This record gives sequence, C-alpha cells and structure tokens, in this order.
Amino acid sequence: MKLTRKIIIIAFLFIIYLYTVVISKMPNSIILTDGDNLKLQKFLGITYEINDKKLDSIQVSSNFNSENQKNKTIEVKLFDLINVKKINIDYIENINVIPVGQLTGIKLYTNGVLVVGMSEIKSIDDIKYKPYENSGIEEGDRIIKINNNDIDNTNHLINIVNSSNGENLEIQYVRNDQKYTTTIKPIKSKDGNYKLGLWIRDTAAGIGTITFYEPSTGNFAALGHGITDIDTGDLVEISNGEFITTKILSLIKGLKGKPRKNTRNNRK
Repeated sequence: MKLTRKIIIIAFLFIIYLYTVVISKMPNSIILTDGDNLKLQKFLGITYEINDKKLDSIQVSSNFNSENQKNKTIEVKLFDLINVKKINIDYIENINVIPVGQLTGIKLYTNGVLVVGMSEIKSIDDIKYKPYENSGIEEGDRIIKINNNDIDNTNHLINIVNSSNGENLEIQYVRNDQKYTTTIKPIKSKDGNYKLGLWIRDTAAGIGTITFYEPSTGNFAALGHGITDIDTGDLVEISNGEFITTKILSLIKGLKGKPRKNTRNNRK
C-alpha cells in the first residue's frame, strides 16, 4: 500500500514538473507579419484562446488587426480552467526595403566637449603652468557646462575661457555617467589668449555604408558598431550627427603595432 502511494505521489510530481517545463518554454511575446502561420504547441490539457475563442494556430493576414488592435494576447489555459500564461502578439506590416551598400561619411557631434589630452601653458611672464592640475579632470571626461552655461562645441568653450579675464571658472564635467564640478583658473598664454591647458574635441568622423532604405518613407539604416574616440578609446557620447558625401581615394593597410590614424584636436 505504501509503495503504491509513493508511486502515485512520484507520478503526480512528475506530471506537475512536465507541465511546468512545457509552460516555461513558451515565449512571453511573439512578433508576426503578413502571411505568417503560427502553429501553437499541443500538449494534453493545454488550450489557447484569443478573446474567448479557442485556436490551434494563427494565420496572419491584412484583417488580423481588425478593431484597430495592434497587439493581441493569447490566453494559455490548463484544462480550460486555469490561466497559466499570457503570450503577447505584436503585429507589424511587411516592409520592403532596398539594399544599398552605398559608401557614406559620418560626422558626429559630442554632447559637450571631450577632453583628449593635457599640456602645460607658457604664460606671458614666460612661466609654464598647468591650470588643470588638482582640478580632478582627466582624459576621457566630457565638459558640459562652464559657469552654468551649456557647452555646445569647442568654439563656445574658447569664447567663454577668453572672456573670463583669468577669473576662476566653475566647470561641470561627466565621467562614467556621473557629473562632477570643479574650478580652474585660466592662464593668459604668450599669444594673449586665456587657456585651461586641455586638448578638447567636439566632433568625430568616419566612413561607413548605408545598409538599406525604405522607398515609401525615405527612411534608411546603417548598421554598425559603437564609435570610440581615437585618443581615449572610450565610446563617444553623441548629441547629433550628419551624413556627408565621401569618396575613398586610397587604402593604406595598418600594421601590427602601427595602426593608421589621423587626429585633430583643439587646445584650450
């Protein structure tokens, strides 16, 4: 008798485990387009319903989104009694795109200005200074504000520094998504301009390809990877950008330990 009871309990637990595995493997959401025919997994006691209507499969056609429903939900039931899962269905219309592969230039503008280096400033009294010293600013930081003024580009920063007349500037910068505030006293250099001793950049440029475009809207896509700064190696925080006409004139193969690179910075 005890053996029979153990067998029944083990069988019962195994059945529960079996159903648990089957239900857990069902997706939480499905994306369908015109012409798709989704066949639902069959298992003893499991049924599927949409709007109280039982179904074994879903045939997607132009009237799938009747009643202006862009999303539908499949109710998964056990023995028509217990709701055990919901599967969201997202419907998207078929879109025909045209592959391109057209070479394009990419010009990106940073959010603020990026610090890519530091150097001493020779002042009008012929003494070398490091205005940035002990400020906490490092290569890779992004300056976003000076005296509570948003910094849009390098020229904007240059104008603010030059108009400081050597007074302390409150600088807000970003590092690893954290904002910090410091002060730097600009030094008047031998050329008569005030400087912070920072090499900065507000743009990045490169080449890529237009992957495809969609004729009815003119939308296009260019698939690629994250863009890193050539000096700091960090991902560039982009505020906006543009595509520009580009032509490849020549190719120079980089060698191990000698990558080809071209960089242009501003020092302020």
